[in-house]
Amino acid sequence: MRPKQLLPILAFLLAACTTETYDSGDGKYSMMRADFVETRTNGAGELYCAVTDEGDSLLLSPKRTAKWAATPDSLYRALLYYNVPQTGIEVKTISLTSIPTPLVRMKEDVKEQQTDPVVFNSAWMSREGRYINLGLSVKTGVAEGVDEKQTIGLMCDEITTDSEGHRHYSLTLLHAQNGVPEYYSAELFLSIADYRLPEKPAEGDIITITINTYKGKTERSFQY
Repeated sequence: MRPKQLLPILAFLLAACTTETYDSGDGKYSMMRADFVETRTNGAGELYCAVTDEGDSLLLSPKRTAKWAATPDSLYRALLYYNVPQTGIEVKTISLTSIPTPLVRMKEDVKEQQTDPVVFNSAWMSREGRYINLGLSVKTGVAEGVDEKQTIGLMCDEITTDSEGHRHYSLTLLHAQNGVPEYYSAELFLSIADYRLPEKPAEGDIITITINTYKGKTERSFQY
């Protein structure tokens, strides 16, 4: 089965995953928690609320601004560090980190299909299946952060349909090292959004992601 529309792939600069600064340690941060969230800006371009992958609604205190969330009244994918409140839904925002959600393009429309190796750490699906999250590490030549010359994205090799009408999406992680020295490891999270696939998955559909690692290719599959 072919998708009705081919969508352009979006390659993310790894350095775009910038983290807001925060204080560490015990005491007032002893109840700190981290969640993958959808966060939203208000009319003034301030990040003011979030919904976790577990479905919890949160109000951010204080509101935040970020270069990666500059459009008012818009939705963004992020990793949120916050203090768990004793009552209510207002939370102390400690840190917000942008999480890339690449647009996926069909294989025949991807000119540069580079799959330079990465370190695979983890993969899991959010509770409602809206996102598949990948925990990766890339090799870089800087002691802190990631050299921005590297790019990463996703490609759909094919979409097949079984006898019961369920679709199987075969995806490949794209990564271009672009000559960056491989001295250090830097952690990177990536979310595959169901709304950024060529066709949004339905119940019973399966997504398989192939990742080229330093130990060889690995696959992870998820069923909706």
